[in-house]
Amino acid sequence: MIRLHGFSASNYYNVPKLALLEKGVEFEEVLSYTGVGPKYKPEYLDKSPLGKVPALETPKGFISESRPILEYIERTYPEPSLIPQSPFDVAKVQELSQFIELYFELVARRLIPNLLGGTQPHPAVLKEVETGLDKAAAALPKLSSFDQFAYGDKFTVADIAAILNLPIVRNVGKAFLDRDPLAEVPGLHDYFKRMAQRPAVQKVQADAAKNRPQFMAHLKALYGI
Repeated sequence: MIRLHGFSASNYYNVPKLALLEKGVEFEEVLSYTGVGPKYKPEYLDKSPLGKVPALETPKGFISESRPILEYIERTYPEPSLIPQSPFDVAKVQELSQFIELYFELVARRLIPNLLGGTQPHPAVLKEVETGLDKAAAALPKLSSFDQFAYGDKFTVADIAAILNLPIVRNVGKAFLDRDPLAEVPGLHDYFKRMAQRPAVQKVQADAAKNRPQFMAHLKALYGI
């Protein structure tokens, strides 16, 4: 049985976790927090060179980083597929996934330390984040109408990217911008309501909520956050 190392409050960890659940693959979860090094579980660096989560333990060894882990899962457990069949559609799904990761998640992540620590971001950083998120939100409808799934008529890795990363944008926006940067994206509100009905999504969200207090306690113990 494959083993997924990480923690359920992490959206990166939940990328392969949601894929495995949607495919009905049996796997074991192994609790491992970030912050590895001399102070915390240096042996984890043998699984993930920079100590990041997730790491997937396979019969042949470890794989780190969400994207290659997804590739392994898709090729090892091809049904149900999380990518379309045609080369063009595969590229469009990957385009949307990467767009969400680069222009939403990574931009909003700059304020995660403030969100976790209860501090206010530097005004210049806040402005840069706001500008970046607004630009991406205006462009997102060109890639998806969100009228059924994120792309096409089946659940794909683009849905995984949207479900796990876009809520971070909402949380950051509500905390520091007093608004939801995604509020005007057509179809997105109803899309999230539909996705929330999926059993795999419900489990990921429930596990994340359950793990969050423990993760915060870990940060406090390790870093004083």
